[in-house]
Amino acid sequence: MRIVAIIALCFIPLIAYFICFALLSDEFKIGTAFLSILMGLLAVIPIAVAQFALEYFNLLSARTLMGLLVQAIVLNGLIEELLKAAVLLPVNAKKIKLSTFVFYSMLCGLSVGCFETVIYLISGYMNIGLRMITAVLIHTFCTGLGGIFIYSIKIKKTRIWPIILAVLLHGIFNYFSYFSSPLRFFCIAVVLFAMWEVGLQYKNTLSEEESFDN
Repeated sequence: MRIVAIIALCFIPLIAYFICFALLSDEFKIGTAFLSILMGLLAVIPIAVAQFALEYFNLLSARTLMGLLVQAIVLNGLIEELLKAAVLLPVNAKKIKLSTFVFYSMLCGLSVGCFETVIYLISGYMNIGLRMITAVLIHTFCTGLGGIFIYSIKIKKTRIWPIILAVLLHGIFNYFSYFSSPLRFFCIAVVLFAMWEVGLQYKNTLSEEESFDN
């Protein structure tokens, strides 16, 4: 019973975000919101399969710090962010504003992040306190960047830089999370930078969309 309560607590950020989104957005649709959450949870399956395959066949080695960085960028950045962005394709971007699409994207990422915290709890991951908080946020903001990328494709004004940023930032985040030394606190700086980039890329995409429409 205790473990059930702890697992439920992991999803409080998702529930709180869902409620705030519903109250603050006039374009909120409960069906699309639940679709975003579901697609995020479903994305965990191909992510886990791809990561397991790379590790099982030893396709990525990390004998040096640089090798560890490359491993983190590929395993956590490339695989997770591309697949999370891909599951956003069913959301119809042409009928909603960019801001709403980003909200749905971040809801998708938040569902992945909350699920990941459950895995950390069950597996007894080290640095669990810092990891639980920052992992939820990095998934949320990086999926927001991935959502901006998908939105730009759907309006035929493709901007690839947001997804590149998502991949790199998620990889760098995981790289620092491997350390047990104070270096692990650089995770916080990466999360803050990802949050800032979501706002910046949103503004850039919005301005390009407006100029395109004119």
